[in-house]
Order: sequence, then C-alpha cells, then structure tokens
Amino acid sequence: MGQRFQRFRAASLDEAYRQMRQTLGEDALVVRTTQVREGGIMGLFSRKLVEVTAATTDVKPEPRKLSAIEKKYVSSGVGSDQNVKSTVAYFQRLVSDAQRRIGAARPEDARLEGAAMPQEHGNAAVAPVVPFGKSKAERAPLGALRHEVSEIREMLEVLIAETPGAGVPAEFAAQYRKLLGGGMSRRAAAALLVAAVRDSDLDVLKDERVLTQRLMMEIQRRIPVTGGIGLAPGACRKVALVGATGVGKTTSVAKLAARFAVRERARVALVTADTYRVAAPEQLRVYANIIGLPLQVVLTPKEMDRAMHALSECDVILIDTAGRSQNDADRLGELRAFMEAANPHEVHLVLSGTAGEKVLLREAEAFGAVGFDKIVLTKLDEAVSFGMLVNVIRQVGATLSFITTGQEVPEHLEVGRPDRLAELVLGGALHA
Repeated sequence: MGQRFQRFRAASLDEAYRQMRQTLGEDALVVRTTQVREGGIMGLFSRKLVEVTAATTDVKPEPRKLSAIEKKYVSSGVGSDQNVKSTVAYFQRLVSDAQRRIGAARPEDARLEGAAMPQEHGNAAVAPVVPFGKSKAERAPLGALRHEVSEIREMLEVLIAETPGAGVPAEFAAQYRKLLGGGMSRRAAAALLVAAVRDSDLDVLKDERVLTQRLMMEIQRRIPVTGGIGLAPGACRKVALVGATGVGKTTSVAKLAARFAVRERARVALVTADTYRVAAPEQLRVYANIIGLPLQVVLTPKEMDRAMHALSECDVILIDTAGRSQNDADRLGELRAFMEAANPHEVHLVLSGTAGEKVLLREAEAFGAVGFDKIVLTKLDEAVSFGMLVNVIRQVGATLSFITTGQEVPEHLEVGRPDRLAELVLGGALHA
C-alpha cells in the first residue's frame, strides 16, 4: 500500500479540507489537524492558520454500516415533516417577539452578541437566532425577558440537533448521541453541534473525522485556561487550594510543590490549615521531607498571617486547607477567615471528576462565598465521563488551571489545556 503525505494550510478547516480533496481526491485520509502561525517578524504579527496533514492510499476505506437504530432514524423522514418545520418556526417567532419587546422597552440594550445560527440546512429554513450577552442585560425588568430568550434559544438548538432535517442532517445524529453519552447535557451538546455546522460546507462535514475536529475546536473555545501558575523573579506568589473533603487537595499541593521545586528549581514553602482531618498535616509533612521543603502548620487565622510573613522570601507558598462541606456555612465562614489572613494571589477550587454535575455546581456555589478564581480538576483517572466537566467549567465561569490523572507525584499533574479536555470528551485516551 503506497502513501504520500501533503500539508494544506488555510484560514479555516473547511478551506484546508477543500484544498486536500482537490489535490489528493475524495479518498484522501486526514492524518492530523492542528493550528499553526505563519508570517510575521519573530513571531509578531503572524496569522493563525489551520493545517491539515493528509495521505493518499490505494486502499479505499469501506463505507460505515449503519446500525438498525440509525437506519430507522435516517429513514423515518421526520426531518422533512411539515410539523418539524412548523415547530422550528414557532420557536423562532417566540424569539423574534421577545427580541422586539426588549428593543421597544430599552433600545440601547437591544444589541445582540454572538453569531447567527444556520439559516438553511436540510429541508427546513431557520432564521438567525442570536444569543444575548450577560452583564447589564441581567438587570430588571429586562433580565427575566432576556432569560426567556436564552431559554427559548437553547430549546431551539436542542430541537435542531435532535430532529434530522430541522437544521442538522441526520448523518450527524451519531456525534450528538456520542456527546450525550459522554456526560454532556442536551443543551450543551446541541449548542456544540449547531456551532460546528454553522456556516460550513455540509458535504465536507459528512466526513466524520472533519466533524470531530470541528467539534473539538468548539469545545476548546468553551474552556478558558490559565496556563498554570506563573512565578515572577523576586516576588513571592501565594497560592491556596480549597474544596470539599476528599477531593484531593493535599495530594495536589504535593504535586505542585514537586513540580516547582524539582522541575523549576523554585524556592517552595508549604502551609497547611488542615488540622481537622486525622494525620493530614503528617501526610503533607512526609511530602515536604522527601522534597526538602519547609512546612508550617497553622491553627488560627493569626498564625496564618505570621506564616505568610515568615515565608515571604520564598518564590511560592502553597496553602493546603481543610475540606469543607458545601452545606456547612459555619465551617465555610472559618475558611474565609483563614483566606483573609493569608491574602493569597490565587485561590484554586479543587473539584473531583468522580462527582456528579449537580454536586460540583453546588460546591462551586458554596465556595464562591470564600472566593476563588481558578479550578483544579482531580481524579480524572477515576471519572466515568468528561462531558459534564465542560458543562461545569462553563457555568462556574472560572478558568481551568490544572488536572490530575492519578496518584503519582508529580507525574500525574498536568497544566489545564482545552485541547486535552476536548480529546477526553470525544473519547481520547487519558494516558498516552
């Protein structure tokens, strides 16, 4: 079997794929898709391009056979039914009517953000539906109306995704079901699929590999990241980890300590306020002794303040805290007092990948009273699905800093990357 590889660069995935088909033919195989930069001076003023690496082969892949359920789904003809068109049009009229009411009530707030949904797909015509932004839009009395529009829009996206012919071809139903099977909510999965096919060549997207790459890019856009923890020469960075009991805070602190002390040769100090859990300080002391780091155990906010001053010559101070139930307001108040005394530059909320979506959202809501700006996702090696983690990150509104994928220190700690989480959502391997 002979093969030759070629690379194609373009401003969009669709254009790069068209170039590939024109040059190598319909049977070309996509080997790799990535984003690259081209032009500029020493990296400045360069432009982002999509690069597709493809190969030709003398062996044609066999067409994928549809399952009995998929055959029934495709042949049902439900997408061309007039009822589907009427339902979509009905939801669209609701959105348009709500938008007109908002414009009449306060024209200066009637500006819409985002991109329109596909206008022509399959057998049904769908008028543009544009999401509203947050901020000022949440103020009464328009806040409720804007929420109504958002709800209707999400319902419309679900309808489009779940009804072949209403906006998304039946061939894409398998990917939608895959997202649902991966733990993603119907609304999140529908929004992803609709965004992936928006303004795209549907014939191109019928290649499953291309649609998967498109979905991966859309998932990445929905995951804000921090790039880890940045240290500055001559400055002491104070970083605290908070979270519920048993989510892996102490182990994560040890992994971070090893990462900075061993790999980056930084001066690291450890502080623990976790004196409620049996042997918790001793667990961290073992790690500190192995790596050769100073450790201080604090019992009160005043002791926390003294520890911060005593260790201020270090490059980074990592603060471990006692686990708190999201339902224990008194204990959360105590934790807030410790955080006020420490006055950390960063507070990372540690969330376990083994918990359910509702539990994680409740924890984020409760620890919002303490204050946090970043998220660490732990125990991904024990997680059943990953789609719901994207739902949580989006709803919480914080940036992803790190993920942990096992117990080994520090090997199983990774800086949070949107492409990494996107791969996991779409069925990628946890360990390469």
